[in-house]
Amino acid sequence: MADQNNNIFPITLLRDHLLPDLLTDDLSDITYWAGKNLAREFPLKGISAVINFFNDAGFGTLNIESQKATSQKWFLTGSLVETRMTESSKPDFFLEAGFLAQQTEQQIGSSAEAQVEFDKDTVIFTVLTIESAHMDE
Repeated sequence: MADQNNNIFPITLLRDHLLPDLLTDDLSDITYWAGKNLAREFPLKGISAVINFFNDAGFGTLNIESQKATSQKWFLTGSLVETRMTESSKPDFFLEAGFLAQQTEQQIGSSAEAQVEFDKDTVIFTVLTIESAHMDE
């Protein structure tokens, strides 16, 4: 876990300082698209693989909180998430949202979009799908 803490500064520097300056008003749209593209590069099978990818990529600790016919609710937590939410006035988690949306789309075979909300030190992703289907375990 110490390695993850050592990686916080470079990630926050890039994600919360450099990219917002470069991309300005387009930040969320571009990072969402980039997350979807990243998911195409790294197709995963099942919820466990998605959770493990988030951990391995240093995105944070991902847990699925609920799963319904046309939606999933995911919680992202951890020291990186807490640091980004504390140190940035507008942390952008649309890379992760796009990644989740595309993984869901690939796994269930229907269109999916993700919404981002914040609650204290937690990022909440709601992934909405058009057809009634669940991700494979």
